[in-house]
Amino acid sequence: MPYPSTYPPPPNGPGYCPRCLEVVIWATTVNRRALAVDPERDPKGNQAVRQDATGRWLVRQLTRERPVPEHDEHLHMPHVATCKVPAPPKPRRPAAPRHRRGVRPNPRWGR
Repeated sequence: MPYPSTYPPPPNGPGYCPRCLEVVIWATTVNRRALAVDPERDPKGNQAVRQDATGRWLVRQLTRERPVPEHDEHLHMPHVATCKVPAPPKPRRPAAPRHRRGVRPNPRWGR
């Protein structure tokens, strides 16, 4: 019997971008990560989006092995590429000074 997942399920379906509050579609990747895509179809997009029989939105990246959308997939642009609000900069950790903690004894010193 498999153990229950410790992570909540990713958001799925229509929703809003948390930064710019535009309407997006939250789709699930193969690795069960949430990816926001623009709701309008875009021939320049690189994400193939489809909706399965249970109503979940699934997305995959176009690759060299599968470069075109398949039978029920449509091209969409990832929202991170078109979001008008830039991502906040990641805080830099201050560089910790390297302290010497001790000296490894050299076996030749004991001669």
